[in-house]
Amino acid sequence: MIDHPTRLSLRDRRSVRNFDSAPISDRQLEAILEAARWAPSGRNSQPWTFVVVRDADLRSRLGVVLRRITWAWGAFASAPTMIVVSVDPALDPDHHVEDGAIAAQNLCLAAHSLGLGSAWAGVLGRRGGRRSVEGAIRRLLGLPAAHRVVAVIPIGGAARAGKSTRRPLAQMVHFDRFGSGPMPAGASAEAPATSVAGRG
Repeated sequence: MIDHPTRLSLRDRRSVRNFDSAPISDRQLEAILEAARWAPSGRNSQPWTFVVVRDADLRSRLGVVLRRITWAWGAFASAPTMIVVSVDPALDPDHHVEDGAIAAQNLCLAAHSLGLGSAWAGVLGRRGGRRSVEGAIRRLLGLPAAHRVVAVIPIGGAARAGKSTRRPLAQMVHFDRFGSGPMPAGASAEAPATSVAGRG
């Protein structure tokens, strides 16, 4: 097994749905947002926008909107900070969704590297019209009508520790063609990781 801080963050990050009330410092927030800013994007289009929601009333109202798509909406609203990731399709018509998802993942990984927990509520719908969750979030936060909302990410101290597992590589990796031979011996013999609470 090859140990490296980046690899360990990738392996140990977990979705957290129980947060404590301790605020995130401005320095921590800047580091998290910087990680998202440096995400790769198609043709370096950088189509993302990040709305940082710290106001308690606004977080509560955002949580009520999220109630339509996740059972964990209350936990999301209890986090001291929520970051809404939206993208402008005009900046990258072909890959804006993937670009936004990569930036959102960077947010989560950076939060984990700082000892904080995060989760992910996928918001993007097929249409994203006014009656959708996307539309409600756009109106609540004053986002441009053309923006697509990719995700809402709560960030804060994890109030509970837990475990998670992954399927072995041998069940998901194919060489050259689907259904090819098994992984090389010992390649997928890694034990499940233990980290902060939640699934995923």
